[in-house]
Amino acid sequence: MENIKWLYFQFRKTHNYPVYLRFRQEELNPKYLHLLNELGFSELTDIETKKISLAKSHTRMLTVQGASARMQLQINGSDLLDKFGLESLTIQGSTPVYTYRTVGIMVSPQQKPLWDLALHHTISQTEQMIGLRIVLVRFLSLALADLGVLCYWGTVKDETVIVMKQNQSFGEAVIIDLNKRTIFSNGGEMRLGAHLKILRKDKDSKSHVVMSREELISFLSVSTCLMSFNGISTSMKRAVMSLSSISSAAYAPNEGSVNL
Repeated sequence: MENIKWLYFQFRKTHNYPVYLRFRQEELNPKYLHLLNELGFSELTDIETKKISLAKSHTRMLTVQGASARMQLQINGSDLLDKFGLESLTIQGSTPVYTYRTVGIMVSPQQKPLWDLALHHTISQTEQMIGLRIVLVRFLSLALADLGVLCYWGTVKDETVIVMKQNQSFGEAVIIDLNKRTIFSNGGEMRLGAHLKILRKDKDSKSHVVMSREELISFLSVSTCLMSFNGISTSMKRAVMSLSSISSAAYAPNEGSVNL
């Protein structure tokens, strides 16, 4: 019997999120480690790994492996993906299947803890590494959805959340947890106080225009990183309402660098 050595990583370990990645030791490309660190994943010790409980309702474990020959063909592209962009979401046997062309395929069976990600065998180009970041953000947004955690393409600057289009952010995302009163980004984490400023840079604007609360609720509801046939979860809807009540938002003038 093959003796497989797995390496486990937990999302924001100090906050005890039940969200994990695991790689075969021989398949973990060193190039991935910096990306995993930026996204907030920390490697677990053998003792910590043994404490993972797959029985908890919100536990999600994504197994990341190299794609089979058949999946490699699917990852490399199809007419469908060419028409509608690099990403697609389909249903196969009642299970959601997410594909990012030239990067990977993720299978996320609902209500089950074990998910799978098959990766292209030669991820090395900058565009593919950005694609991998996007794939992992999609995983996080889906894995955290039932916990009411919100995820948006963008960054944090001067304690302001800047929300962008995906191609503006280069896959960088901001994760907001109202329950933990914490905001996570590539720069680390920030405590969420009694008030939050949000700048919307995903739409052309000539000047700094304030958004109404109704506009903000609509924007926060439809602009998350979550890709799902069911839309945002009930707990995410509650989080959007709470976030909108403590936030002031505006359209940012479209000038200077869009990727701050």
